[in-house]
Amino acid sequence: MNKQSVNISSLVILLSLLCFIMEVCIYYFIPQRYTVIIFTIISSLCLSHFFLESSLNYDYNYIHASFMVITSLAFGIIVYIIQPNQWIIYDYSIVVLILANWLIPFIYCCIRDLFDRGPRFDDFNLFFHRMSKFFIIIYILAILKQYFITPFVPPYDAPEFGAHIFVPFMTTAEHIEEMLNTNQDIIPVILYIIEIACFGIPFGYFSRVYLKNRHFLLQLLAYLVFPFILEAAQQVTGLGRCAIDDYVIFLIGAVIGIIIYQIMNSLFMSVATRDFTVDRNHSQKNFHFE
Repeated sequence: MNKQSVNISSLVILLSLLCFIMEVCIYYFIPQRYTVIIFTIISSLCLSHFFLESSLNYDYNYIHASFMVITSLAFGIIVYIIQPNQWIIYDYSIVVLILANWLIPFIYCCIRDLFDRGPRFDDFNLFFHRMSKFFIIIYILAILKQYFITPFVPPYDAPEFGAHIFVPFMTTAEHIEEMLNTNQDIIPVILYIIEIACFGIPFGYFSRVYLKNRHFLLQLLAYLVFPFILEAAQQVTGLGRCAIDDYVIFLIGAVIGIIIYQIMNSLFMSVATRDFTVDRNHSQKNFHFE
């Protein structure tokens, strides 16, 4: 590693650390949580642009994103553990904060690789797979927490044995209908559905990325089996509640993830004339060879 690389790496860590300190301060002192999210998005965009333009390489954006995710994740864990606390309160804006610290550099670099031409920026493919594997590790930890440590529990009572257990959305639909008839708040049910669906989106997206060269039946089996294993594990361990609705909602999220992959890949095929998981320089070499 040359001196310039060391200097840039040190600058990345320093600026990322300052950005993280600002995020913590805003979260602590300003009750309106959207302010810290807006700050994170703007600062992450600015730093991602600066790191890419100053280094002509995606490596430093990976360092920045991984540093921000690890530090914000540690902050979230600490705040969660010390609850209840009158000085700092844990809420789901911390989850959004962690996700934004990963997602904004990822989206920015994807857009740059989509529209940039020539060999100016190197190793997007390496950046993509590093960011993907890093996210998958965090995703697995989130799955363990939400399914087995503080498991999902529907905001309504479990149905008695019968058709409700086997027919998707029968129990949920009846509960929503009852809440509407009695003027109860249905927001908790909607948030519950959205939360489970959001857990399915990364699974669908990254399964499509890494299984795209596998047989269609193998891909389909993976999509169907993984959420089944999660629900079966809950049933066996007694943690959370095994439900057909949760299984189907997770699959819906997985389908959304697959659609996001297809849209992203279609954009790259139409604009950059290549699969987005294929390095630009590699694609150009193949083109010139042909």
